[in-house]
Amino acid sequence: MPTKEELVEKICNYIRSNLSGDLTLRSLEKRFQVGRYSLQRVFIEVMGMSPRQYAEQCRIHALKGNLRNGKPLPEAIYSTGYASQSWLYEDYLSKLAMSPSSYRKGGEGASIRFLTSECRLGFLLVAETDYGICSVSIADDELQLETALIREYPRAVITRSESARKSLDSVLSYFDGQLLNLPMDISGTEFQKRVWAAIMAIPYGETRSYNEVAATVGKPKAYRAVANACASNPIPLIIPCHRVIRNNGELGGYGMGARRKKYLLDMEKKRSPGNARRGDR
Repeated sequence: MPTKEELVEKICNYIRSNLSGDLTLRSLEKRFQVGRYSLQRVFIEVMGMSPRQYAEQCRIHALKGNLRNGKPLPEAIYSTGYASQSWLYEDYLSKLAMSPSSYRKGGEGASIRFLTSECRLGFLLVAETDYGICSVSIADDELQLETALIREYPRAVITRSESARKSLDSVLSYFDGQLLNLPMDISGTEFQKRVWAAIMAIPYGETRSYNEVAATVGKPKAYRAVANACASNPIPLIIPCHRVIRNNGELGGYGMGARRKKYLLDMEKKRSPGNARRGDR
């Protein structure tokens, strides 16, 4: 008999490969031979969201890929399993962070400004819109950072601009012990937003396990979903997901690499919380 985690993994795999199919609880109950209410309860325990919410998250991911690949908007939407475009237009900002037509055109019309600088961990890129910081990334190669930003929005108006200097300097100040409290322009699912808010509440120099963060957001069994939310964090350092580690004390994953995660944690531990200054923009 499969464990709860094994069952949920099978359900997730099925949902991802059948986005245009019937993914109702009744259908999942029939396929997996588990009562719909038990299935939903176990899924929420492990993933921190219902099967319906997980399916929508997968559909948004698929939609973005369809739009980036140039599919016409109706086809891009219908192939994700929705029969109506109203699903997207009702709240497109929380799903795409821009209009569907703009995203389909590679972010055409969106204005993103960025700057890069060397930092203690390689090269740092900070990008912003008129509403706040939308991307923070670190890599060994400066060109790699710019390429990744352009790949996400190949037709946006992306410019290297000194107008992003204040944002860049603010993020760089983290390496001098500054606490970051900066305007953000990011989108995510409701669960991701709750996880990110919980991570931002972890004090400087301290850590929490994935399990502890899951408990904080009211989903104590959803540690894997917390790890996924950390991996989806578009603005590390501002949302300090490096402070989330495994229950056994091991570092766990980190989008910018385990070496950088260890450095950040060691750096914070060497500084007393009283020496960290709060930086409001």
